[in-house]
Amino acid sequence: MNIKNIKTMAKLFNSIRKKLVSEKPSASRTANYLKYAIGEIVLVMVGILLALQVNNWNELRKMRAKESGYLERLQEDVSSDLQQYNLNIEFYNQVFDYGNLALSYANADNLDNVSNWEVLIAFFQSSQIWPIIPKTATYDELKSSGELSLIQNVDLRNSLSYYHGGGLDRYNGTVGIKPPYRKMVRGLIPTKVQNYMWDNCHVTLNEVQILKKCAPYLDEEKSKLIIDKLIQNKTLLEELRYYMSSIKVGMPIITAQQKMCTNMLYDIKKMQSK
Repeated sequence: MNIKNIKTMAKLFNSIRKKLVSEKPSASRTANYLKYAIGEIVLVMVGILLALQVNNWNELRKMRAKESGYLERLQEDVSSDLQQYNLNIEFYNQVFDYGNLALSYANADNLDNVSNWEVLIAFFQSSQIWPIIPKTATYDELKSSGELSLIQNVDLRNSLSYYHGGGLDRYNGTVGIKPPYRKMVRGLIPTKVQNYMWDNCHVTLNEVQILKKCAPYLDEEKSKLIIDKLIQNKTLLEELRYYMSSIKVGMPIITAQQKMCTNMLYDIKKMQSK
């Protein structure tokens, strides 16, 4: 029943009331009054129920509008994170390769066509870190305001909770660490050599780190003198092994976070298309 129907009924009851008022008192008139009164009560109840329903519709519309706003912001956050994870995987694969090259040299493995300068670069670049800091503003707002339930998709809500909780904790505990090796090796490589490496072998564009090949700064003999000092430090090599192990364990975690971003974006776009 809509408002138009209620108005029609109200006019009908008003007409009946006027008719009853004009009639002479009788048993029939009393019965009609009783029917009229019951009709009035029913009409009032229907009006109240309709008003409540209209109010519920308005509240639901506001909730869906708010959800739509959150979904748009979540899409921006997750898209940004996904791009970072894609680059992060490439970055840590490079660091892992550099670290294993340095350890292979320290283990006296046969390294064909690898110069001493390349090995020295490997020791330096294997100290690089790039911990991702996910965009959490929208999720934090949803959680702190108690409005996470506005997101109707249960799978998306669960994914967001794990992504910003256990998934991030696992990431920070592996590839997200700041390894002691980083400080140790940079305390052993001469400053002038490191400055050259920073200027020519490493690029930072906004939040993106790029490790690139560069021309030698030192000849083979001078490069070897520094390398020999590095490989004689057992603690340094132990810390390098630990860091490489952390990256090895952490790569599936980065991939899992990356996949979760992809799935969340799919769920968000699916909800936005409804």
